[in-house]
Amino acid sequence: MDKYEGSVFVGGRVAYFAQQSWIQNATIRENILFAKPYDAVKYRKVLDACALTKDMDSFPAGDRTEIGLKGVNLSGGQKARVSLARACYSDADIFVFDAPLSALDAIVANEVFQKCFLGLLKDKTVILVTHNPDVIESPAIDRSFLIRNGELIESTTDKPRAHTTPLVSPLRARRGYWDDVDEETWTLLQAEPLRTNDLLITPSASTPYTFQEAAMIFTPRRKTSSNIVAATAQETLIVAEERAEGRVSKQVVAAYLSAVGGWFAMFVMLFWTVATEGIRVGGDMWLTHWTNMAHTKTYDEFRADSNVNMSIYAGFILLTCVFTVVQVYVVLMYGLRGSTQLFKNMLNGVIQAPMRFFDTNPIGRILNRFGDDIFQCDMQLPLSFAPILVETAMGLSKLVTSVVIVRWMGLLIPPLMFVYFKLGQYFLAPLREVNRIKKITLSPLLTLVSEGIDGTVIIRAFGDKYARRFVRVHDHDVNVYSASSFAFATLNQWFSLRVGFVSNTIVFAILIGAVVMSKNLSQGIIGLVITYGLNIPANLANLVNMWAQLETALIAPERLHEYSNVPHEGERETKPEVQEAMGSAWPTQGRVEFDKVSFRYKPDDPLVLKNVSFSIQGGEKIGVVGRTGAGKSSLMMALFRINDVAEGAILIDGIDSATVGLRQLRSSLAIIPQNPVLFKGTLRNYMDPFEE
Repeated sequence: MDKYEGSVFVGGRVAYFAQQSWIQNATIRENILFAKPYDAVKYRKVLDACALTKDMDSFPAGDRTEIGLKGVNLSGGQKARVSLARACYSDADIFVFDAPLSALDAIVANEVFQKCFLGLLKDKTVILVTHNPDVIESPAIDRSFLIRNGELIESTTDKPRAHTTPLVSPLRARRGYWDDVDEETWTLLQAEPLRTNDLLITPSASTPYTFQEAAMIFTPRRKTSSNIVAATAQETLIVAEERAEGRVSKQVVAAYLSAVGGWFAMFVMLFWTVATEGIRVGGDMWLTHWTNMAHTKTYDEFRADSNVNMSIYAGFILLTCVFTVVQVYVVLMYGLRGSTQLFKNMLNGVIQAPMRFFDTNPIGRILNRFGDDIFQCDMQLPLSFAPILVETAMGLSKLVTSVVIVRWMGLLIPPLMFVYFKLGQYFLAPLREVNRIKKITLSPLLTLVSEGIDGTVIIRAFGDKYARRFVRVHDHDVNVYSASSFAFATLNQWFSLRVGFVSNTIVFAILIGAVVMSKNLSQGIIGLVITYGLNIPANLANLVNMWAQLETALIAPERLHEYSNVPHEGERETKPEVQEAMGSAWPTQGRVEFDKVSFRYKPDDPLVLKNVSFSIQGGEKIGVVGRTGAGKSSLMMALFRINDVAEGAILIDGIDSATVGLRQLRSSLAIIPQNPVLFKGTLRNYMDPFEE
């Protein structure tokens, strides 16, 4: 936003609460601390003022529970209060809140207003944006401004401030108030101690940077060791990215070959490669024959045949060009067909994946596969496969030709091929693993960039210190990724140096053989052998390099294959026998019945709905009332079968929703989500996306 006129003066540090809550993929405590040192007393008061104490008791690991990307495992009200707690804990001088109470129910909103705005922040400057008339008309408001169409319409006069005792003492950063902590009621402080340099980090990117401020140690926890292990096991949401080891499995290679077109496609590519190389070698042999004619014919005869010989050689060159173009086109065409099929398989697997897949896999990890890995399949894999065929054909043809002419050189071929093989084998093992590490280290970087884009306004509003902190975390992730990239490049240079040593041995043997047998060979043959001898090392080195690139490029189909085989969330289509019992017009009455329904988001999570039973008749208007985090949204998740119910059944017009295909079930229901998602396009396309 640009300022064209006037001036804005800000005296002090600013904390900002956005209307759309920004939550990091970190623990609840890390989100609230936001890289500030931990102060037990201040932390306790902030959570109490933001009405988060009861919520923490309901989480598996208290405030150590990891929050998924964008707060996927929190309700809308919980996300708003965590964001509010982050602003309050910053202990800024000026607090700017954009509709902080809009996502809260009336009871919780009143509690937050009393404890936070009138208590915790009483001695702070608070700018509160709201449309709630109860807040605007509250005697606690010193001044109010009415904004309409971007203009200031009305401003009330200052009111005398009421000198009342706040519900909690004002927020101050203090040390050593341990006696104020009630261990019987304060269960949140019974978490295992964190490091004193708790940071604004994602779980996959730890870094040594922190603010240079006084740090506090945590209150010692009073749990048994078994409880510690249980709590620690439950707090992690994002799972570590899987990394295969060793060579790419045969199943992955078979899946890629099937996507390319099977053995027929392999035969077509091999045919055009062999044909292209055969024509090229034929042109070289004709050039050698033409050169030898200068010693067997007179000058006039040689000159008379030159036009014919030149035309034949030009024909070989032209055919070589045409066949090369066709060969490259065929290889790239089949390669793109394979990558397109792999992309469709992965997209189908991700679209039909259950919600817990997206909760446990950050957006950067998914984008990495849809971006870099698809690029590898589109470009590097076909462009690695084609040169392998070409270099193999060229190397073998030149090597066989040289051995036929310099026969004793055949004794050197087996040991040299063995050296090449062992060198390539020794080189490929670490190269594969480094390439896998390189791809894995890119995912946290993409996740951090995605989080930074979403939270740019928040980070900047909190000041340059937080912006620099985020930049340092980004630099750390870039360094980790660059380290793996540097190791990858170093391995390639190591291999190139050693291949050069072995290649020079072949060149030396061919040149010595040509000199020794020069009396028995024509000048044209010697020239051909020397030319081939100088090219053979490059061909063999390129062959091993291309094979290494192919091995590393096959890691991309391996990673795509993982997402193609993600377990699906359920059957998409309704079984015929169930469809017959339902009828084509189901549902017709709109009757919904929950029969002893228990529901959880993950198999190991505690139940969020426990033995819930109720019945709704068609046409009724029902209100579901409850505190934020009570499970209201979970009712909708169970109704739409975002996750299957753990126990019980949900009946719609007497039909168990678990037996209905997901496509028919979800197309028969409509929902206005708590956080609406708008897709790019016109309003008409959004209102009627399927043109029905």
